[in-house]
Amino acid sequence: MPATHPHPSTEIQRLLDQAVTDGVAPAASCAVVLEGQALPVLTAGTATPGTFFDLASVTKLFTAVTMLSLVDGGVLELDAPIGERLPAYGRGEKSRVTLRQLLTHTSGLPSEWRGWERALREGRPFDRAALVNDLLGTDLEAAPGTRFEYSCAGFNTAMALAEHVAGQPWASLVADKVLSRLGTDGITGTPEPAKCAPTENQAALGRGLVRGVVHDEAAWSLGGLSGNAGMFATAEGLARFGEALRTGLEGVLSPGLASEMWSSQLPDMLGNNFNPRDPGFGHGLGLRINQQPWMGTHGREARGHGGFTGTSLLIDRENGITIALLTNRVSPSRDGDDATGLRKAMSDVVYSGKNDSN
Repeated sequence: MPATHPHPSTEIQRLLDQAVTDGVAPAASCAVVLEGQALPVLTAGTATPGTFFDLASVTKLFTAVTMLSLVDGGVLELDAPIGERLPAYGRGEKSRVTLRQLLTHTSGLPSEWRGWERALREGRPFDRAALVNDLLGTDLEAAPGTRFEYSCAGFNTAMALAEHVAGQPWASLVADKVLSRLGTDGITGTPEPAKCAPTENQAALGRGLVRGVVHDEAAWSLGGLSGNAGMFATAEGLARFGEALRTGLEGVLSPGLASEMWSSQLPDMLGNNFNPRDPGFGHGLGLRINQQPWMGTHGREARGHGGFTGTSLLIDRENGITIALLTNRVSPSRDGDDATGLRKAMSDVVYSGKNDSN
């Protein structure tokens, strides 16, 4: 049995309540697991433990696991040029792009794909097939493997690759390869709107107040759950997924590939001398590493991801910590606090509380 630690619930609740009072977000929820022991889910504002939040880019973790499952199954290879399977990447510099580069943001693709915006501007209805073709036509901004540039376009390209080789819609692939194999408390790309925290009022895009539909415009144009965004979860559900990542994704990935996902990838590819004690960050296969601005100074060995809507998942194997923090900080506008301060404060509280109990 794991050791019982006094938990920092009082301070976590104070931080959540203060965030709502200060206008960081109208709703917030947090689930913490210490060495396998789940603490009570805490909420503030309009949230309840059953409230689903738009995870935004935390979705990329589900994408990475789905892609690696296809590698495990022999459907894809991490280091083979994706152009061997995807005709749009069969020529020129793009013929050198690999799946590993897509998952580590080193493919040379730009940060964003704006095809959805062109379609809206020209008054064209969203046609997913046409939009995917437009996405796959995106030019590289750098030679593959020569720079790190966080790229939502890269993760949507990975989605398109998976659909092409598996002959299966993306949402179905994620469900089959990941969600159905883990107890994740209803994590989904198609939540019940009434159970969801609202996000932004996008009247200018003709959407009104967005609720229960992905906030990210690229994912919205592609029909919902996509490579870069679109997953919805409760704090408890996301913490369960985080625990699965922390303990090696048994039943989802082979031990070797799960270990490779956790390891830092950037030094070998780009020649960086990554030091986990430095306050920067590294990057694994989908997992961001040592992002001290929000993971905190104690989280030097932490992995995870943040999301534009005000969400984050932090996992630390060395310290036995998982923190799922969910807010809707973009509601009703994206112009306020980006929740970085709240994320860091929550990390500091959890690490300090655990350390004090040892």
